[in-house]
Amino acid sequence: MLFSNIRQKMLIVFILLILLINCSSFISGGHQSQGKSSLFPRHIYIPQDINLKDAAYHKSSGRYNVEWWYFDTICYNGYSIAFSFGIISKDSRGIWILTLNIYNNAELEFSKRKEVPIKDVYASEEFPFINVSRNNFMRLDRELYNSTGEWVYNISIEIDNQSAQLQFQGKSKGYMGEILRGWYGPVLPKAMVNGTLFLNGETIYVNGSGYHEHAWGITLPVWEWGWYWGKIESGSFSIQWAKMMQTQWRKQAQAAVLSPNQSEYININPENIKIKVSNYIYDHWRMIPTKFILNITDPENSIFVNVTLETINVHHEGKTLMHYYRYHVKVNGQITYGSTLETINGRVQIMEFMRFR
Repeated sequence: MLFSNIRQKMLIVFILLILLINCSSFISGGHQSQGKSSLFPRHIYIPQDINLKDAAYHKSSGRYNVEWWYFDTICYNGYSIAFSFGIISKDSRGIWILTLNIYNNAELEFSKRKEVPIKDVYASEEFPFINVSRNNFMRLDRELYNSTGEWVYNISIEIDNQSAQLQFQGKSKGYMGEILRGWYGPVLPKAMVNGTLFLNGETIYVNGSGYHEHAWGITLPVWEWGWYWGKIESGSFSIQWAKMMQTQWRKQAQAAVLSPNQSEYININPENIKIKVSNYIYDHWRMIPTKFILNITDPENSIFVNVTLETINVHHEGKTLMHYYRYHVKVNGQITYGSTLETINGRVQIMEFMRFR
């Protein structure tokens, strides 16, 4: 009974922490920003290059913390997949959680979370490789990396006879950054994805565009009301953006990074970013927005962005202490970098909204 109670508490803490990683870590890191003092820390995220060891497993020592690997893909046949594998641990004690979400035309078809004992998982500390119950979950193609420098992940995930076999091939340069509570970075800000989905006894071949991020050494933030986080793709670019909320109506911080295909990443001064939310509805007894506008005016880096994200559908997860909403949104607008201007017409993307009250 005692072990069961401890295990349940660990699981609750893990789920809370795992949902806190995505956006809070993206924003609340790097160097202290200038301006008015506040009880709520404000930091600027400073991206830097990521290597194989950074993207691998980091064994905890001395305190409980969280590490996770998150992937998603929007497929050209209407399917989209979001999945993750993460651990809360201290030394040799802890628990792994595997999650799999499958959508068809933004409608949820399958969603499941599975606990995996720590003894059933092998994770390399040298390069991205995780074996679950003697089956590979995630493996970076090291031979290809050593010969070409390309980041290609092979993924195999299965829960309750629903599974996906996918390959993520990086199309833009990955990065990471130090944060208040650990490290966070999009390893693959933009990836080409292909593979096979096995759903309800049917074999479905998929290909599309994907994303992968990794966070480690994460501990619990305590000051956030919530956040918005997302990514936007055009033919030549991807943008990772986030807005941290101090209260429901007052922002704490915001961030955005532009990733041109096969090129360097560019951190954007938060003062040059405007993120507006509107068109609220009630969902699970909470008020949530359904329209988002991202505007970036950064003449120093020759970056100009004006896009609108309008909700197609929302998948809610969470209970009393937290409410997590995964959005499928339709994106319209323009991204300009230097002499290149690209227009986005109705492209479907995944974003999220997390709130604690």
